Amino acid sequence: MSTINHAVIASRLTAERLRSYTASAHDLPGAIRLYDWNTAISGAFHEDLGRLEVVFRNALDTALVRHATARNWPTTWYRRSQLFPGKPGRRPLAVVAEARQRATRGGLPELHGKVIAELPFGFWRYLCKGAYLTSLWVPALAAAFPLHPTSNDARSVRHDVDDRIQRLHYLRNRIAHHEPIHQRDLRRDHEQLLELTGWICSDSHAWMVEVTRTAGVLGRRA
Repeated sequence: MSTINHAVIASRLTAERLRSYTASAHDLPGAIRLYDWNTAISGAFHEDLGRLEVVFRNALDTALVRHATARNWPTTWYRRSQLFPGKPGRRPLAVVAEARQRATRGGLPELHGKVIAELPFGFWRYLCKGAYLTSLWVPALAAAFPLHPTSNDARSVRHDVDDRIQRLHYLRNRIAHHEPIHQRDLRRDHEQLLELTGWICSDSHAWMVEVTRTAGVLGRRA
C-alpha cells in the first residue's frame, strides 16, 4: 500500500497544474499517477527529439554547405542575407547574429560547427516555412530529404517536412516547460518523428528505432 499523502502532493503541484490530470483520472491518486506518466513520456520524447534535432539540423546544414560550395560563395551560407529575403528574413538573420555572438564569446574564433550548434531548434523549424520555398528549398534543402516519397518535388517535400517539424517543435516546447502532453496523439507524434528521420537517412531511422524508449512508455500509460 502506498504511503504517499496524495492531498499534500496535490497542494505542492497546485490545483491549476493538476487540472488536466484530474479531469482525465477517476481520483486524486490516479491523477498523480498520470502526472508521473506524463513526466516519464516527456523524458522519453525529450531523448528522441534531441536526437532528431541534431540529425535534422546537420542534414539542412550539409545541404546548404553543398549549395554554397557549388556556387563558390566567399562566405558561409548563414551569413548570406540573400537566402532570407524580405521581411520574414529578419528573424533568422537576428538568430544567426546571436548564435555567432555566443559561438565567439571570450574571443574564440568563429567555427562553422560551433555556430550551427548554437542555432536553436526554432531556427531550423522556421526555415521550413513556405516563404523559403524559392530561396532555400528548391535549390538546396529538399535534397536533405532524399528518402521522401516525392523527393524530386521540392514543394511537396517542404510541405511535408514543415507539417511534421511544426508539430514536433510544439511538442518539444511543451515538454521543455513541463506542460501536460498526455492529451495529445502521442503515437502519431512518435510515428512522425521516426518518419521525418527516415526521410533523411535510413541508418539514422534504424538507430532511432533501436534506442527509443518512447514506444515502451506509451504502452505503460497510467
